[in-house]
Amino acid sequence: MSAIALKRFVISNILTLYYGFITLFGLAIAYLKNPFKNPWELKLVLVPPANLTDPKYGVHKYVKANNIKFHYVESGDPSKPLMLFLHGFPEFWYSWRHQIVEFNKDYWCVAVDMRGFGDSERPEGVSSYKMELLVEDVHDLLQKLGRKKCILVAHDWGGIIATKFRDVHPEALEALILLGTTSVEAWTQEVWENPDQRKKSWYIFFYRLPMLPELIVQMNDLQMFDILFKHKNTTVKDSDIECYKYWFRKQYALTPPINYYRANFQVTSPEKYKNENIPMLIANGEHDPFIGQNLLKRVKNEYKYIETMLVENCYHFLQQESPEKINTIIKDFLTKHNM
Repeated sequence: MSAIALKRFVISNILTLYYGFITLFGLAIAYLKNPFKNPWELKLVLVPPANLTDPKYGVHKYVKANNIKFHYVESGDPSKPLMLFLHGFPEFWYSWRHQIVEFNKDYWCVAVDMRGFGDSERPEGVSSYKMELLVEDVHDLLQKLGRKKCILVAHDWGGIIATKFRDVHPEALEALILLGTTSVEAWTQEVWENPDQRKKSWYIFFYRLPMLPELIVQMNDLQMFDILFKHKNTTVKDSDIECYKYWFRKQYALTPPINYYRANFQVTSPEKYKNENIPMLIANGEHDPFIGQNLLKRVKNEYKYIETMLVENCYHFLQQESPEKINTIIKDFLTKHNM
């Protein structure tokens, strides 16, 4: 291990323990204020919210790919170009509801629950969520859907996986559209060279801890979802948040998604440069609390053919917060490239 890697390894562990201590201290204060309240009591809901079964979003199906059973929602004509959607954390197929309705007239839209999320299979163990497995999930899923290529639209963790998919399987892409995300390489470089990004990424260090992250997310009936989704300039409704809580209230529903962070944390990352001519767009929110604006500049150094965009008055969950604006961005990009 190089001196730089060793230094980052030590710092990352210190930060992980620091954020863990701060969290435990906060829990202790909350307990002292109300010792009779159980913050981990979850509201039991047996019937899925109506939005999750609304036929306007498409048909629910299952397929086995890369030895995992995946749930997905499809809408549109299967003879048309495939538009495949990859969600982020903490989400599932429902995060693409506005895009499915918008694009199913011209594309075959498929929104998948990634492994460990929603109604897809949840393999045990941190190693089951390594990046190479996540990439091959997408590749095998594409083949199981009977396609050699797709337009890949991805957000957050889905975007991180999508950039790696583009590196490994460029021949499988017609175009790549990324929202609120970056690449592993760009993030790793930025988080260690930019203190502001390191501060924004505090939760990534925290999620390395065992058990404690799950307990924090569970608190107060998954209040985290209200905090993440409810702010000014958003179209996300309480009924939408209930859809998320329905799935993440389920037993063992939190550990697999958090394992994405545990399995893929790294202190060094090689620089890369890809020059395949694949239309590629990254659009991040101007007010994203997790992704600094400098990441757009950094990721441009990795790809010869790439367009970047800072979306005004948007936060992290762009496609849900401002669906009309994001749909227009996607539509304009595809029109520009005759797709």
